[in-house]
Amino acid sequence: MGAQDRQPVRAGAVPSPDGKALGRLLALLGDGISAEALETQLAAMQAENAIDQGMAAAARSLNARLREASRREGLLRVLYDTATDLTGIRDVEAVLKAIVRRTRSLIGSDIAYLSLNDYDSGESYIRVTDGAATALFRNIRMPLGEGVLGAVATGEAPSQSADYLSDQTKSHLESSDAAVAAEGVKAIMGVPLRAEGKVIGALLVADRYAHSFSSDDITLMESIGTHAAVALENARHFTEMANALARLDQAQQQNLAHVKALEELSSLDQRLMETLASANSLPNLMLLLAESMESEVSVVSPMGETVAGLGTNPDFGNPAALSAAELSAKRSLPVPFTVKGRQYTVMSAVAGDQHLASLVVAGHLSQDRLAVLERSALVLSAALLFERTFQDAQYRLQLELIDELLNPRSGDTEALKRRAGRFGLADNIPLVVRVVDVREDQRQRALAVLKQQAQDRPGITALHESHLCVIEPPVRRGGSHRRDRGEDNGQSLVDTLRQHRIEASVGSSEAVAGFSRLPGAHAEADAVLRALRALSRDGEAADRAALGTAGMLLGAMDSPFATQLLTAQLGPLLDYDSRRGTQLVLTAWTFLENDASATAAAEALHIHPNTLRQRLERIDTVLGTGWRRGGRSLDVHVALRLWRLKSAGLNSNGS
Repeated sequence: MGAQDRQPVRAGAVPSPDGKALGRLLALLGDGISAEALETQLAAMQAENAIDQGMAAAARSLNARLREASRREGLLRVLYDTATDLTGIRDVEAVLKAIVRRTRSLIGSDIAYLSLNDYDSGESYIRVTDGAATALFRNIRMPLGEGVLGAVATGEAPSQSADYLSDQTKSHLESSDAAVAAEGVKAIMGVPLRAEGKVIGALLVADRYAHSFSSDDITLMESIGTHAAVALENARHFTEMANALARLDQAQQQNLAHVKALEELSSLDQRLMETLASANSLPNLMLLLAESMESEVSVVSPMGETVAGLGTNPDFGNPAALSAAELSAKRSLPVPFTVKGRQYTVMSAVAGDQHLASLVVAGHLSQDRLAVLERSALVLSAALLFERTFQDAQYRLQLELIDELLNPRSGDTEALKRRAGRFGLADNIPLVVRVVDVREDQRQRALAVLKQQAQDRPGITALHESHLCVIEPPVRRGGSHRRDRGEDNGQSLVDTLRQHRIEASVGSSEAVAGFSRLPGAHAEADAVLRALRALSRDGEAADRAALGTAGMLLGAMDSPFATQLLTAQLGPLLDYDSRRGTQLVLTAWTFLENDASATAAAEALHIHPNTLRQRLERIDTVLGTGWRRGGRSLDVHVALRLWRLKSAGLNSNGS
């Protein structure tokens, strides 16, 4: 305190505090002492005649201000409050533009825009747009309560119009209608922006074709609107924070280190906000954290799988790491753990009660770096939610598209081509249909794995009927496989799923050009898959060519020749089984499928080798001993495969 702040000592008053007492008091305030603990310390100092009543009152006032400043600092931990360190309205506008761009992307709308309320004029005016082509539209001012914009800006509830200009349920102004017509806008939907209990504006999207927005779109818009309102108020919060820091600096010069730490955190928050608004938010976040922490950083899934990492990542799926991540998710606090003698700290990213992922940093962390880790986990949550929302929207489009491609209905084929083109599919290029069969309890996990694998490739992957279906251009494969430099018949999908401990079988069609041929290709792929099952080749991938003779038979099972082949090669044996109720045909098929190995065939049939020998002798009697050898063996084997496919319910058209 300066000399001008000292008051004359009144008669009987306690002398001014000495330097040690003042230093002790300032240190307590700098450490963030609670009001109750401060009262205890003040009482002790007054009892020692170290401070007077005026100094105690000043200390209480200063502590209250410091705690208020600390409370405002806590606002930085809110999902989008990382923008509170912005130094001017221009930076806030950059944040709002990023939110508007992402709103447009996530909703899939032609235009997105944000308005602010001017209560003096009773209007809401558009402040920022994305996708608007005309200045007339970008400068709309709408009276509060009028139209969709004005109605939403009153804050009562979200509002929409499927075709605004012809919507008689909405009020209209000539000037705004002219702007909407010039822009070609039809459908409009918006949500109010609320900040600290006050409606400050609206966030809206618009399309140049008539339709109604879904409830999911409205829910997503409400969430984005909440963050947009918070970002807009960040400038005021930062000003208050800066003033609080200035007063703190004047009151306690000895606490400069604390102020510096706050400034560094504010700078980091700005960089975190920029990271969140960037296109590659997760990689950028990893680089920023590695730089700030000066240590190895990893993003780990709730199952312990490393999603992204910088440095050598150990196995975070062990019990110690998983337990620490669960505890962090429950308490919303960093938790230390040890793997193979090395210390780590985990901070889980949580949305509601859902554990999305965890940030893991190697080494011991100071309090300042723990605070950075907590803030970073909030940014990670937002990035993952944005990514999940985008992926869910993409998957819904793929789900609808794959259903329309495989179950064609009369409609707008040009619109279908445009939608397919978004995923790299065209009506004039060769496409392959793959049917993927996995256990029902593994289906969703397999879908997630395949979607991740196909992220940067043309094609669509979605659930279709009771299986997973992939439509993509033919994929070239390498390696030492016998189909080296040929087209992948789905083996890459089997290999990828096997790496995630998912057993799958894949049937693929031949490449076809033209969307109209995809239903037939799907039937072919499904027939190949069913043939794999019939031939006991589960866990494999194949197309008709890879099936060999079975693939040739798929297209001829209902032909007269197929019937003649069965009769000529297996007729007596089929009659014998029919009359006696035996399984000699199955025994012959199993025997030849196992390379004529009696041991392997007996094991596959779950019978004793002597029983198998007796059956083979009976088959010799019925068909003649030559059925096991030479060219006759090949003919019988082909007929047995035809019988097996027919027994599985397959016919020439794959049904």
